[in-house]
Amino acid sequence: MDVARGIGISIIVFGHGWFVARSPDVLYPMLSVFILPLFFFISGVLFKPEQPFAEMALRKADALLKPFFVTMLGYVIVRDLIRNQPLLPDIAGVLYASVETLPWQALWFLPHFWLALLFAWLILRLIKRLELSLALSCLLLIALLGLGILTLRAFWHLPVQLGGQQYLLPGLPFSLDVMLVSSAFFMLGYVLRDVLRNHRSSVLTLCLVLAVSTAVFLYQPVVMDLAQRRYDHWFITTFQALCGVYICWALAGVIMQWPALGKLMTYIGQSTLILLIFHGEIQHKSFALFRQLGLSEAASASIALVIAFIAPLLIAEVIKRVSLLRALYFPFPVRKKTAPVSAG
Repeated sequence: MDVARGIGISIIVFGHGWFVARSPDVLYPMLSVFILPLFFFISGVLFKPEQPFAEMALRKADALLKPFFVTMLGYVIVRDLIRNQPLLPDIAGVLYASVETLPWQALWFLPHFWLALLFAWLILRLIKRLELSLALSCLLLIALLGLGILTLRAFWHLPVQLGGQQYLLPGLPFSLDVMLVSSAFFMLGYVLRDVLRNHRSSVLTLCLVLAVSTAVFLYQPVVMDLAQRRYDHWFITTFQALCGVYICWALAGVIMQWPALGKLMTYIGQSTLILLIFHGEIQHKSFALFRQLGLSEAASASIALVIAFIAPLLIAEVIKRVSLLRALYFPFPVRKKTAPVSAG
């Protein structure tokens, strides 16, 4: 799981750089179609809906919302004080937590992920209560996904009147309008967890799915960009997303056969949160710096990409070693309940 996460966050870091921005017709659709479904799917495999709702919500808020608000509120407060800008609009944007209201746009994923987890808990508990079979569970999730695709742009840039002025709504708070799509992939990971764990991927299956996915891409390239409420084709986009998830899963199995590479990707995967938070700003600022120093765009982008990996990993190591930062960015340890000891 950590290796698959490592692959996913590596693609995200690369995807937010110059190379993908310069390739809107090839690299962008090739990577965007599966990268978020991969994180939702893998997280679903590890999810435990048996835990009480309130306990689960608090633990996930500790793991996702706490580092999000610590980073974003800290950033906008310091920035606005330095620039002598109004503070309340930026704080409101952070609390709204949609991609267009955040200065670090990649962080929209964290509060939305928390919201999707809450909804997934309810649906998975319903599936368990009704004792639905694997086939019926998948049909239910396909129906939720279809409804999510149909309503994906319902609140995106919707004109609204406020205080006598017209604004374009940047989606719903915490990207609530994306929840049916994202949670469907999350829950699909959960209901397919036993199938996935029992499956033994190989280079052959990896190459086979990669060939099929490439053929479909050449026939019709599609994009899934949930932050921008884009889902190009209900079937082809979904098919490509699932192919991409499997390719990363199978690739993780292949990587595990190389101990050194497996350890590296495991380490990167375990640092996913810190990489997600800090990579974008570091990469953009590094690219701008090297361009000012006279390097070419390709050279600047290459160096910035390396820095976008190394710097957050160093930040993660610092956070692990400083108790205050560790409390702000990592979940508090969960105390295991001990059974009472009977007398005699």
